[in-house]
Amino acid sequence: QPCAPADVQAKFIMHITPADPADLPPHRQRYGFDNFDFYFGRIGVRLADQCIATAHLPNYPIGRIYIGQWISGDNRTVWDAEFAGSR
Repeated sequence: QPCAPADVQAKFIMHITPADPADLPPHRQRYGFDNFDFYFGRIGVRLADQCIATAHLPNYPIGRIYIGQWISGDNRTVWDAEFAGSR
């Protein structure tokens, strides 16, 4: 907080690595993670000076979640964070 409209313009990246790589769909196995990237305007809402986005997580035990924002035109990450999952 506070969250300004400009704070949610860049694409959000969300990569989920399963605890067991065999849980990935076949088309994602070569990457080693599931891609859940999104634009805030499609799944988020601004409430006063707060920005809230919700996403459906896959139905497998999560080993790691990597999230951040990416500006492709500048080829740069705005911010990122990594979380351990529910092994």
